[in-house]
Amino acid sequence: MTEPAYDSEGDMMRPEGYRRWVFVGSALGLRYVQDGEPEDDGPGSFHNIYIQPEAYDAFMADGVFPEKTILAMETYTAGTREPQSELTGGYFEDVLDGFSVAVKDSERFPESWGYVTFGDGDSAAPFPKARCHDCHAKHAAVDNVFTQFYPILRR
Repeated sequence: MTEPAYDSEGDMMRPEGYRRWVFVGSALGLRYVQDGEPEDDGPGSFHNIYIQPEAYDAFMADGVFPEKTILAMETYTAGTREPQSELTGGYFEDVLDGFSVAVKDSERFPESWGYVTFGDGDSAAPFPKARCHDCHAKHAAVDNVFTQFYPILRR
């Protein structure tokens, strides 16, 4: 299983080859809203989620995400049809605008799960616990993972 890797600073390295992992599903428009923040007017972003094949197999067998599970999330802007097209509507994934991971690594994170958003670099520091972990702990269906949004992970 591809395991999380860290640089000498303790930042997580961007996982490679995740597009060959199991595609868990896609969500459109799910986002975190802070108090006082306005709601989006448009459809929001597409979120595509991938998991290592071995972690997927383990979860499907016993309902537990094993240590070193990585859930990779690409976000894409939502494109719409061309004005002069015969297409009548809908949205498609347009421009890649983000890449994040959730990683289950009890050796690194006291709460078991850490959350990292990568910019243009090869590594990034995890977010503080209150930024992602607390919301996932409160709202996720299984072990800090929003399995309720991905039919192949619903148990």
